[in-house]
Amino acid sequence: MIKISVQRLVVFSFATLLFSCSATKKVVETSTGKGADKSDLLYMEIHRVAVEATQNNNVPGVAIAVIQNGKVAWTQCVGLADMKSKKTVTTETIFNVGSVSKLVSAWGLMQLTEKGLVALDEPINPLLVRWKLPVSQYDISKVTLRRILSHTAGLSVHGYGGSEQGTPLLSLEESLSGKTKRNGESVRLISEPGTKWEYSGGGYTLAQLLLEERTKEKFADYMKKNVFEPLALNHTHYEWTEEMMASSATAYDSSGKPIKNRIFTEQAAAGLQTTILDLAHFAMLSVTSDSRQLNKVLKATSLQLMEKPVLPFSDLGKSGLGYRFMNYEGFETIGHTGENEGWSAGVFMHLPTKSGIVILCNGSNGDRVWYPIYQSWIKRIKVAEK
Repeated sequence: MIKISVQRLVVFSFATLLFSCSATKKVVETSTGKGADKSDLLYMEIHRVAVEATQNNNVPGVAIAVIQNGKVAWTQCVGLADMKSKKTVTTETIFNVGSVSKLVSAWGLMQLTEKGLVALDEPINPLLVRWKLPVSQYDISKVTLRRILSHTAGLSVHGYGGSEQGTPLLSLEESLSGKTKRNGESVRLISEPGTKWEYSGGGYTLAQLLLEERTKEKFADYMKKNVFEPLALNHTHYEWTEEMMASSATAYDSSGKPIKNRIFTEQAAAGLQTTILDLAHFAMLSVTSDSRQLNKVLKATSLQLMEKPVLPFSDLGKSGLGYRFMNYEGFETIGHTGENEGWSAGVFMHLPTKSGIVILCNGSNGDRVWYPIYQSWIKRIKVAEK
């Protein structure tokens, strides 16, 4: 989920220099990526901003990818994946991406509609067996997959805190019933479906259950087999596998102290791990909607539908199916941001110019890093639009 408001984001862009690390750390550019051109003014500007922002905000490292003309133009990695070992960030470093997970999980959920396992506007409660929405004063039959994916279903639970790696996880049913340690809030209707935009991580947990019920597979396994493998996202998973842990960055809290990774029952909402190269490739597919590259994971028409806003929306928020419309400083992009303890990420795409930027950080203060980088990027996009 987004940790800070748009208003606070603007403040951070001016306040970056006020934050300083208690200890000096080495900042290293570790990878330029294929196609990088250091004479590119945007490349140099983003590098300068990334070095400054990581140093000033207790964020050890950041990985960045820029999409231009529908292709990944270059990547750059700055800083450390682990401060103790001095392991640098590379394009193969694994990051958790928080609520960016929703953007990716929406592809698997949309795939269910193409397979005829659920219709976008079909009531989902009758399809569920293991757990159902509790009786409500509001109309449960209006809770549909379209409304869940667009945050218009009227459901509760904004976000999740997860558990420390190594601790037992709740079942999906226990999470939906409100047995989470963070807020103890159950997933239920809190407004009439289809009448307002209201961000709900709980809705995505309900959709995760729907996928498992309709496919008879675990969510993480289904996504790996039906989305990640066909798209060659070979370093992306909704679980922390041993192989991924070996390549993972270390998470750091807001004071710069290392913390244990968080694991999530609510994988569709918050549990995705990936690399900058994998997520940049995913973003590129979103920008181009090229049926040849989609490899039958989704139809191009389905993806284009996902990238259109769903009514109702307001100043509080605006979403497609998994894709959020984000308006910072009067400039609208689609994509998603994500914040889990120790991690921060942003995926921003501008479809008219086939441009995008992906930013992954291994620190709780990562929003103070990705936002000034985002600002540098949109200056270039605004020029290209004219």
